[in-house]
Amino acid sequence: MDRGAESNLGLAVGQANEVAVFWMNREGTIDWWSSGAERIFGYTSEQIVGQNVKRLFAPEDVARGMPQHELTVAEAAGIGEDDRWHVRADGSRFWGNGFVVATRDAQGKLLGFAKVVRNRTDVKEQLEALRNRVKSEQEASRRKDVFLATLSHELRNVLAPLTTGLEIIRRGLPATRELHLGMRIVARQAELMRSLVDDLLDLARINEGKVVLSLERVALERIAALVIEAHRAAADQRRQRLKGLFPDVPTLVNVDPDRMQQVVTNLVANALKYTPEGGTINVMTTVEGNEAVLTVEDTGIGIPAHVQPLIFDLFTQAERVPGAAAGLGIGLSLVKDIVTLHGGSVQVRSDGVGKGSAFTVRLPLVAEGD
Repeated sequence: MDRGAESNLGLAVGQANEVAVFWMNREGTIDWWSSGAERIFGYTSEQIVGQNVKRLFAPEDVARGMPQHELTVAEAAGIGEDDRWHVRADGSRFWGNGFVVATRDAQGKLLGFAKVVRNRTDVKEQLEALRNRVKSEQEASRRKDVFLATLSHELRNVLAPLTTGLEIIRRGLPATRELHLGMRIVARQAELMRSLVDDLLDLARINEGKVVLSLERVALERIAALVIEAHRAAADQRRQRLKGLFPDVPTLVNVDPDRMQQVVTNLVANALKYTPEGGTINVMTTVEGNEAVLTVEDTGIGIPAHVQPLIFDLFTQAERVPGAAAGLGIGLSLVKDIVTLHGGSVQVRSDGVGKGSAFTVRLPLVAEGD
């Protein structure tokens, strides 16, 4: 570097008011102090030159030996990062972001250290605000989980005697057509309530880490076929075409069959609910690379683009289908949690309102010889 460039560099360093730059000897005594350092730290050159750098550190860091440690790291590694609280001349603090560089002569002899510090208290405060916000949201989530668990248990306690009482009434009253119709309606609603309560309990257990999977090697098609058969009557009643499209070779996965059946059940039931009469629901399996893939695709109402990123969040719903139960947005959240427990993932795809939707579950594939 020629003398003109060195001179310009010195001017730039000296006039950089937003950055503190100063030099220290090998013992950490300050030998030179820039105008930026004077503005940020509040010390004039006359006040600080000749003082040890530890004067700029917070007392707790001085007690930990941080001033000397920074120099030791810089001497060994050539440079050491420095992000910590610093103390101004008036005793106030600021969060300094910077580094220490060891300076050496042509023979490699240590001459001293250059330190560069920038006041980034604003960034530190933003980070602290974000941490506090995350902590607050985590606490709110924990309280929500406790509430859901408590509510689920209380509802389950009510449902058990209600179901028993319903059966007693059914046996004790005359077997009239109207009575049977009314009893079927009540029984169906009680079953829906039980299913909802079970989903809430499962969500609470998963969030508390209390779910233990009983893994088995099983064909994904077998699980899908059981779910299709269970929903066949409901699809026929709405004149919907519910089909399974499976390859000839079984798609093997290592899963908890009951939990995975719960996943497919939620997806199929969701497709039936949000697909108008006469629509089609296809349940398909395939293999992509080392993943087993199950897709539930429908010709239903579709999902708006702004809802898709949130569709697996608890209590998120798309627009309601006329005549369909609104639900609470629990099923898809449970699907995501169960699939994640299995080391898999779930995605949604929809071209928009009125254009159907497809939910795809991806799970680790088990090879035939494994």
